Amino acid sequence: MSGTQAECVQRVQSLLPADGKVFWVTGAAKKAHTLLGQECTALVFDAHSGFDVNAFAAVSGTLCGGGTLFLLTPPLDDWATFPDPDYRRFLPYPYQPDAVDGRFLRRLVGMLEERESVCNTPPPTTVGAYCIRPLHDQINAIQSILQVPLPVVLTADRGRGKSAALGMAASQLFAAGKRVLLTAPSRATVESVFKHAENPPLFFAPDDLLQTLPQGDVLLVDEAAAIPVPLLLKMLEHYPRCVFSTTLHGYEGSGRGFALRFQKVLDVQAPGWQAVRLHQPIRWGEHDPLENFINQALLLDVGGDEEEGVCNTPLHSVYRQLDRDELAANEALLRQVFGLLVTAHYQTRPSDLRQMLDAPDISIHVLEQDGKMLAVALLSREGGLDTELTAAIHAGVRRPHGHLIPQTLTFHAHMAGAAELLCERVMRIAVCPPLQHQGLGAQLLLHLLAFAERSGVDYMGVSYAMTPNLLRFWERAGFVLARVGFRKDAASGSHSVVQVKALSAAARLLFKGL
Repeated sequence: MSGTQAECVQRVQSLLPADGKVFWVTGAAKKAHTLLGQECTALVFDAHSGFDVNAFAAVSGTLCGGGTLFLLTPPLDDWATFPDPDYRRFLPYPYQPDAVDGRFLRRLVGMLEERESVCNTPPPTTVGAYCIRPLHDQINAIQSILQVPLPVVLTADRGRGKSAALGMAASQLFAAGKRVLLTAPSRATVESVFKHAENPPLFFAPDDLLQTLPQGDVLLVDEAAAIPVPLLLKMLEHYPRCVFSTTLHGYEGSGRGFALRFQKVLDVQAPGWQAVRLHQPIRWGEHDPLENFINQALLLDVGGDEEEGVCNTPLHSVYRQLDRDELAANEALLRQVFGLLVTAHYQTRPSDLRQMLDAPDISIHVLEQDGKMLAVALLSREGGLDTELTAAIHAGVRRPHGHLIPQTLTFHAHMAGAAELLCERVMRIAVCPPLQHQGLGAQLLLHLLAFAERSGVDYMGVSYAMTPNLLRFWERAGFVLARVGFRKDAASGSHSVVQVKALSAAARLLFKGL
């Protein structure tokens, strides 16, 4: 429903069901995460005061089959230029709303107009409320958890009853005399596990679990993709019977990249581990048009088929910088690019898609062959701040939004003036998994450095969670270590580092002591 907020609210109130549960989500949607694990028959998402795409993706999964999603928006012709506080999360200082292009919302509006008749199809009659009776997929998953003595990796899209299967398996393990432990990023994310367990497992936060190491026969790890891999390996070391469960596509990031990384480790650490995939939806019917629309609009379903048949050797890659208007208008190209980023980084969220399309000072660079993406990189232009602000950052009295590398060098590494110079930060660099270790990443990096030099940039920087392989990659390209974080990164379990490479005489003088 589009129009003024008052008009849309009045219209939707007249259409809400008299019975059933209704969820209202408005503004920046901070309330959204409190609704996870619950169900509703009507969902109202008011986007007039901001469109938090992560929250939209999250709460859409609470809707039961036969329910209705009401999306309230400003007039569609104006929505892409409508003042949106949610843009602030990726707008660097100084905050200039006019710098945002609105490609993401223009694309979404086009998809809404194209799919309106599809999304208004009647609900399937076979779908009812969330049923506690396990489906065929869940039965297979439960049997694997009960019978396989080695690690099990359980993956599913949202609404497939993954957490419910864990709860039912926990009850059967308890009945068999097993002591079952449960861990997850937060207790709130496992409410569905407890709901479906007659004898609830003992819950421990990941840190507490590894510090206390309670006795247990089976460890269930829900939403494993949100837990650092080093912690998962420590769990596996102490609890050989582990079930690692994660959502493949969702608001918190893709489990696809996690699966690729973690399963390679399991091949070495626990040969014979078993993979189980849930396909059947429980909250709604198969091929649900609303689920399909949300997956396609937010690209929650990329990261798999896009890399099939990527190309045959020998490799003859071609470099180019992508035009973001072309990218937003070319759905096949957008799916390839974002799908490659998803496979390379398991915490890619819908907001990253919006940032990639809309945020100012971002450029996208690719290597391709025969229309297939081989590698992709995102750069963010940072720095160029005035002398007064740079001095305030150096003194620790100002911390403007954005400009990650220049501010880190200025404040933490005590490099006065670093924020005055221009920097290109490598936000992401990803190579198609089947083509990794063939030099494509290093080749693309050479093109990035040449682009930065042509643009008059003083230096290139990168910040990442340190591993020996990544450190060697950047050192081989001539990057030097500028800072090592004191604390381990919460997402990776590794120390974060900043490395830089000087491109101008001013930067070479600044980095002389590194």
